[in-house]
Amino acid sequence: MGNIWLAFLTGLTTGGISCLAVQGGLLTSAVSGKSGDRNVKSLKWQPVAAFLGAKLVSHAILGFILGILGSLVMLTPKGLGAIQILAGIFMLATAARIADIHPVFRRFVITPPRWSYRLLRKTSLSGSAFAPALVGFLSVIMPCGVTQAMMALAVSTGNPLAGTGIMAAFVLGTGPVFFVLGAAVIKLLERQAFAYIAAGIILIFGLMSINGGLVMRGSIYTLNNYLKAATGGQATGPSGNPKAKLDAEGVQEVTITVGNYGYESDTSVLKAGIPVRLKLNTDGVRSCSRAFTIPDLGIQKVLPETGETVIEFTPKKTGKLVYSCSMGMYSGEFTVQ
Repeated sequence: MGNIWLAFLTGLTTGGISCLAVQGGLLTSAVSGKSGDRNVKSLKWQPVAAFLGAKLVSHAILGFILGILGSLVMLTPKGLGAIQILAGIFMLATAARIADIHPVFRRFVITPPRWSYRLLRKTSLSGSAFAPALVGFLSVIMPCGVTQAMMALAVSTGNPLAGTGIMAAFVLGTGPVFFVLGAAVIKLLERQAFAYIAAGIILIFGLMSINGGLVMRGSIYTLNNYLKAATGGQATGPSGNPKAKLDAEGVQEVTITVGNYGYESDTSVLKAGIPVRLKLNTDGVRSCSRAFTIPDLGIQKVLPETGETVIEFTPKKTGKLVYSCSMGMYSGEFTVQ
């Protein structure tokens, strides 16, 4: 859910201006039926609404497809972690390009084929009443740099619904900018301070994606753990480091309460070589914490919104055993002795 809200915020702030720079002239052309002038002071709300509505549909479909592609590439939780790290690196490079740190970062942009420009230009000049909606739908083939960063984030989720949510939220966030299309908005593109703001937001996305990827790969070297270590707190687990209790069958009993914003375990220490019966309790949970994974064991389980799910496994190696949601946003760990 956090990524979806950040996607909306990005669209509301920097994404709208970035998309306007690429697609604003086409929208104006579609409304006027002639060569567009991006410096037009205002547009009627109906064609803009048609443009954004169709754009929302096409980008939601794109997000769904990207999420599916991410899930196909992800053979294991660690595979998804690798995807998220790569997506994060791409977003960091995108941030460096937007801030114009060095010319080498200009290579980190996907350039649409020339036929896509010709198709959109021809459509926008058609004069048809449906032209704004058609241009909006086809805008998916001409993504701006910020949109491409959102696309990378959608792939990294490995979840079609999450991918749909990210792309849809981003487009919804761009809406206000298009509704106030005018010279004053275009002028923002000329301000270096705005470029730094845009780069900063994409930088946050990149760091979040890399951190989530590290969590998904079972690493303890995450930003959350560094922060807790720096503040003198424990990395994860309940206070007192309670050991798992054995039942009559000699099985280690562990219970994790799953919430919308993370996990709370009654145990932080497991014994190697002894079977574990892990009970996951949910009560009205709707966040990505329902997609529970233990990367080092290749365990993935989608939990019900409400109910109890039992997972059984036997820890073989001593050390840290990390568990997390499928996006690496929420995590915890056991110490295996």
